[in-house]
Amino acid sequence: MTVVTLTEAKERILTTAASRPLAAFRTNNPRQVDLVFANTVVTQIKIRQVHEDYLGTFHRDNLHVARKVFQEYFDSLQEAA
Repeated sequence: MTVVTLTEAKERILTTAASRPLAAFRTNNPRQVDLVFANTVVTQIKIRQVHEDYLGTFHRDNLHVARKVFQEYFDSLQEAA
């Protein structure tokens, strides 16, 4: 588990190749995500089971999607507060 800020997550995703994507999961803090390698056995199980905190799998070629998902995640938790 690697909990990082949304900014740090975007920076890491920017340097990540499509062959080694990162998976993002919600945390209790709307400014942070749990960012892990997507290709591990444990992460793949969580993704296949559609884990409730799973936000998506990202790499540098789909960073624009990550930005949108993270903004929606942040906005949804701000509205709930």
